[in-house]
Amino acid sequence: MNIEIKRTVRAGNSSAVILPRAWLNQEVRVELVNKTNDKILHEALTIVSKHMNTKEIIGVYLVGSYARGEESKESDIDILIITHNTDKEMINEGIYNILIVSEKLLNWKLKNDLLPLGMMIREAVPLINSSYLDSIKINTNKVNLKWYVDTTKDKLELIRRALDSTRGKVANSVIYTLILRIRTLYTIRKLIDNEKYSKKEFVKLISKVSGSDSAYGAYVLVKNDLQKDALVTKREAERLYYYLIKQLKEVIELLK
Repeated sequence: MNIEIKRTVRAGNSSAVILPRAWLNQEVRVELVNKTNDKILHEALTIVSKHMNTKEIIGVYLVGSYARGEESKESDIDILIITHNTDKEMINEGIYNILIVSEKLLNWKLKNDLLPLGMMIREAVPLINSSYLDSIKINTNKVNLKWYVDTTKDKLELIRRALDSTRGKVANSVIYTLILRIRTLYTIRKLIDNEKYSKKEFVKLISKVSGSDSAYGAYVLVKNDLQKDALVTKREAERLYYYLIKQLKEVIELLK
């Protein structure tokens, strides 16, 4: 029996499921699925078995919004799988995003390039092998966060030039860059403080710093490749810019 996991789409005043053309004129069963952890594990392993030998798996972990308890009806389900020797590009199937990382690559990333795996490990909910998850140590330092600090410095220069050349509202692409960098440093600070990332907290932070909800709205538009007129005033953007400078100084000081 062929099983595919799909998200419904709008069809007029109803919803529909897009299925493979090969299923045309055949009977199918459509059901609403309650995503328990056991169900998520079963579906994730079904997907993964098409891409690798599941005997390679050390542990399977729920990460992202479902792990944080912040999922919505639009949320994808993010899975991290750690293996003995297998690495794979992100597998995107239906509502699942599955990252497969070998133990060797995981250890290298934790030592040399902490994001995003560091926060994934911090927020992970074990579906298989909780003891292995407990054994992973996350350390923040100047080496494994260097790229993020250095590139933020470079982006600040570009953002400054963009703001100086702006007379009206600031381009959504500039706001996207600003918020993405603030989000990166927010995540780093959470790792330093041994805390978990919260999207809800982060959205509130952006609204508080900028003084409106427009900035995060502009960020979401660019993230979803949607074109729209600029939403954010220069004053709001300047507030975000100076907050990013403050964030960067604090992170650099904490990493000394």
